[in-house]
Amino acid sequence: MLPKILCLGIVFLSVTTVGTIANFFLFTSYMLNVVAGHKISSLTLIFTQLTLVNSIALMSKGVPQTLQGLGWNYFLDDVGCKVVFYFRKLSEGLSISLTCLLCTFQAIILSPSNSRWAEFKVRLTQYITPCYLFCWILNLMVEIPIPVSARGPRNSSNFTSAFHNVFCTSEYIMEFYLIMVTFRNTLCLGLVVLASGYMVLLLHKHHQHAQKIRSTRLSPRKHPEIGATRTILLLMSTFVIFYALTSILTLFLSYFDQNSSWMLSIAIFLSLCYPTISPFLLIPRLHRPTCTFWAK
Repeated sequence: MLPKILCLGIVFLSVTTVGTIANFFLFTSYMLNVVAGHKISSLTLIFTQLTLVNSIALMSKGVPQTLQGLGWNYFLDDVGCKVVFYFRKLSEGLSISLTCLLCTFQAIILSPSNSRWAEFKVRLTQYITPCYLFCWILNLMVEIPIPVSARGPRNSSNFTSAFHNVFCTSEYIMEFYLIMVTFRNTLCLGLVVLASGYMVLLLHKHHQHAQKIRSTRLSPRKHPEIGATRTILLLMSTFVIFYALTSILTLFLSYFDQNSSWMLSIAIFLSLCYPTISPFLLIPRLHRPTCTFWAK
């Protein structure tokens, strides 16, 4: 039988490869539409950015785990650790920020014309580009303490926990950084949950309206904005589930079992599930009828 560490390396290699290829396929499809001169909505640009962020997450997390499983230890020096850990944390921040932005804006798009969001809905295309630019700039700045604190494993001869593994070690992290990250994640996750709940309510009202007029022919295919919203809700559910599982396991490792390298590997694997699964949820909508979700 293969050693457990080698099996783990093969698993990470498979997940990283499959996820990267799927995200690259989506990214290429979006870019080909741009090159072909097709009209692309600002929301679709967010999906393009998410595929890029997903790829960064897969490469910065999956590749080191794969190399460790294949027996390559101490393969990162100080500079390598700073780069890898910076992109790892940056991808996490951008993932939750862009996902929050996507969910919030789609909830506004789906809202009725007579709602309190009507005025904002008209100006949506003017706001969305500054918003995702703000997400990039904010996260690029917030994660600056990560490369400052990251060090290569060769600089430490005494690994006190699973977090000080063969990849890298880390010195103290500023409390201000932890407060900012916690605030960002809590705010974004809260907005995702609220926006998703609002969209579920709107879809429920749409379903009730369809029943009242006894129309069995109403479907997501004839109402592309409804089908697109269902896709987003599925995407959000996947994100929240894996984010919650990863956070719970990480907190457990931080406070109860810091020496468990296997649980740390499981936590990293769970964090790779969303960037691997999400493109497969979006690919089926590439050739669906256009709507406010895909074209503007």
